[in-house]
Amino acid sequence: MNRVLVLGGSIRAKTGNREMVLEMASKVTDVVEYQEVIGNVLSTSSLCNSEIIAGAALAGARMSGAEVEYFPLCHLFPQKDRRVFDLMAEGDDSSLSSLDTLDIDEDALEELLAALDKSQGIVLATPVYFGDRSSVANKFLQLATVRERVRNKIYGVVSVGAKRNGGQETCNIFSLYEMLHQGTFGVGNGMPTSQYGGTAVGGDLGKVVEDEWGLATAFGTGERVAQVSRMVAKGLQNPVKAKTNIVFLLAMDTKNGKLKAHINSLVTEASSKLNGVEFSVINLVEHDIYRCLGCKSCPKDGDVQCEHPQCIIRNPDDYLETARGKLVGADGVIVCGINPSDIGDLVTRYQVFTERMRSVRRNNYELSNTLFAGLCYHDFGATINPIHSLKVMVSYIRHNTVVHKPIEIFEYNGEIMDSGAKGVAAFCEAASILAAGKAQVDIPKATYNAYGEGGGYAQGESSQGK
Repeated sequence: MNRVLVLGGSIRAKTGNREMVLEMASKVTDVVEYQEVIGNVLSTSSLCNSEIIAGAALAGARMSGAEVEYFPLCHLFPQKDRRVFDLMAEGDDSSLSSLDTLDIDEDALEELLAALDKSQGIVLATPVYFGDRSSVANKFLQLATVRERVRNKIYGVVSVGAKRNGGQETCNIFSLYEMLHQGTFGVGNGMPTSQYGGTAVGGDLGKVVEDEWGLATAFGTGERVAQVSRMVAKGLQNPVKAKTNIVFLLAMDTKNGKLKAHINSLVTEASSKLNGVEFSVINLVEHDIYRCLGCKSCPKDGDVQCEHPQCIIRNPDDYLETARGKLVGADGVIVCGINPSDIGDLVTRYQVFTERMRSVRRNNYELSNTLFAGLCYHDFGATINPIHSLKVMVSYIRHNTVVHKPIEIFEYNGEIMDSGAKGVAAFCEAASILAAGKAQVDIPKATYNAYGEGGGYAQGESSQGK
């Protein structure tokens, strides 16, 4: 049975509310109903905003067929006894090592580790502090790194801040990117908006119940984690022997083609070692891509998926349609970039191509559930393009994809420190498993909806139960 674990990251949560949060999530079928249930609970009990969005994620995962479990991290990290630290005292400064005011409850730790082992998906629900997560959420991420218990899990984040655009997206992005490096696979909140997870507005205690949009994104995140974790579980249980199609998308290069040469060598090596994998290379640097016009011809409002993305640019010299035809249907896409020492040596198509992918996203998420990763070839110490892989995650998770750990290659004094071959092999294995699972799981077809100025669901509608 597919299982999703939701972790509550609030320092104000109460361990005594644990069963209440699970019970609330078990009673609803859509966001409006959830708001009603929470409103009734708040009339007699106290719930913090993070507990409420955790419940929404639990409900979304349950509605997608997963078993769910909720673990408030404050149970794992209780506050230490209050002490007075005399920072001006002379002599022994050992007390400074105790300034982190979080202990670990060993019994709760064993419970959490057992819950992680049983779960295929994880959702972190956290309040926002200055665009980042809470201290207990941060402690969990540190613990996950040390204990290595999250590898191959599907990971999503829901967060709540005091205001709209109050740091929720950066909070989610930071956590997603860090957890990719621990071996998880990142997902967003799915359709209809496919952003970086749940982004809710709270402020005062319990006020998030009024934010239908934010709660809907939390529902969607739980649902998305449950769907993809089910795909991966099925792919592991029953691998398909068909070919796995992997595309290297060269979005930039140096003038002498350093990245192209390295990718070609990677493809040659991988082709000789990986059975059942077919590779292709799309080199955008060798072609013209016209700039996006941001026009009204883009698909919108759940238009029926069509053979062409309806981009108004139809010049035969424009390469987007050819590239799109190679990307759609791929099992995995590695978006390749380079971080050279000299900016004058950089030739890039990345930004203009990402702009033009607008029509692909709006055409009912043509790249849904495709595995994506960034690959960057770094000249050691270069600062021209140091966050390429982060940008790939941020941009392409918006296509309703699944995001894999980045592949980072470093060259020092002419010597390549890591060719990236192991990273490519791991990516191909994950793409094969995901592709096998997709063939066995019936997932609702993704539909794009454009809401116009300000966003928001149509009055009285939610993202679930419709």
